[in-house]
Amino acid sequence: MTYFQKIFQNRNLALLWLGQMASQSGDSIYQIGLLWMVLELSGSTSVTGMVAMASYLPAVLLSMVAGVSADHNDRRKIMLVSDAFRFILVFLIPIAFFGDFLNPQFLGINAFAIAIAATFFNPAKDAFVPQIVAKEGLLKANSLIQTSWQISLLLGPAIAGVLLHYFGNVHLFTACSSAYLFSFALVFFIRPARKFSRSTKDATGLKEVKDGLFFALRHPVIFPLLLITIADNLLLMGPAIVGTPVFARETLGLDAAGYAIIMSCFAVGTLIGSGGLFLFGGRFKKGHLLLSGIVWDGITFIPLYFIQSLSAAAILATIHGVAIPLLVVPRTSLIQDIVPANMTGRIFALMHLSVVGMSAISAGLSGLILELINAPTLFLLIGIGGGLCGLAGWVFAKDLRISD
Repeated sequence: MTYFQKIFQNRNLALLWLGQMASQSGDSIYQIGLLWMVLELSGSTSVTGMVAMASYLPAVLLSMVAGVSADHNDRRKIMLVSDAFRFILVFLIPIAFFGDFLNPQFLGINAFAIAIAATFFNPAKDAFVPQIVAKEGLLKANSLIQTSWQISLLLGPAIAGVLLHYFGNVHLFTACSSAYLFSFALVFFIRPARKFSRSTKDATGLKEVKDGLFFALRHPVIFPLLLITIADNLLLMGPAIVGTPVFARETLGLDAAGYAIIMSCFAVGTLIGSGGLFLFGGRFKKGHLLLSGIVWDGITFIPLYFIQSLSAAAILATIHGVAIPLLVVPRTSLIQDIVPANMTGRIFALMHLSVVGMSAISAGLSGLILELINAPTLFLLIGIGGGLCGLAGWVFAKDLRISD
């Protein structure tokens, strides 16, 4: 019996995997529909960048609060409440469309509210995994959970393509809200094998935030991991989020279905990367995998400067996607291995802040920059910067590099 078969004998992990696939399919559909609809309504890359920023900004404001919440409260219940809110909020978009009051401002507010729910969901989910998987199985379990994201990135654009063809852009959001409802149902039936490890009851929220920050700043692995994550996401995430639909629309002359094809190919690459990591990742140090992924993530943006066709963009998106599991899975496993159980929520929240918070800033800046230069030029610049960021980690972050 393979490890893959054994791990799916864990009913709770199987439910979490399926729930993640459902909610992340919703995320994928929402991202395609949101940015394309804003581009169509406004015709402005800067407005699109601001809406994209709104969908990430709550991580800047609330990540540490969400982390403390995950350390104080039942993580499964946090996930359930978050999914319920996302179901309701996304369903408001079709209502606004048919009520004839849909505009970029409404989409920006809606994206901000949905991101608040995601900000609480993500650290709770990551901190919840050790309650249903033994420590020695965390790397492979996280690799497996990561595949739910890749599969959802395949399902999301595929569903989006069908809906766009037959029903139009607005019903992408109907499908998205249904995905969150299905995720809620699956998480509802999870029964963790290990009890929730609650943080110190008499500590104040502010004190716990400080404790989490001090732990991260003093730790020889977590601190450089945070720094590199901040730099990498500030450079790359905004151009990837805002630049990709602009590149598809303005450089390649594609419609929303073409954009969905590029995103599907990116998902194929991430699925390949997760499969390789699941099979062979145990042979390498987690720090080596992570830093290699950062370099790969950066340099695979560079060829987009020269690409002029959908087929070439699809091939490169596949190659680029392989890097993403090399970043996410080792990073998650390192935190779960190193950080005490009663503090994992706060450290995952810090990491979420580093990723999504920097994505918010980066998305806003990218929308403004794309008013001045074209998407291929932006991809060339951030590709060089992202590659250098990973190389800096190899040279200067010794404790992270040798982490296993």
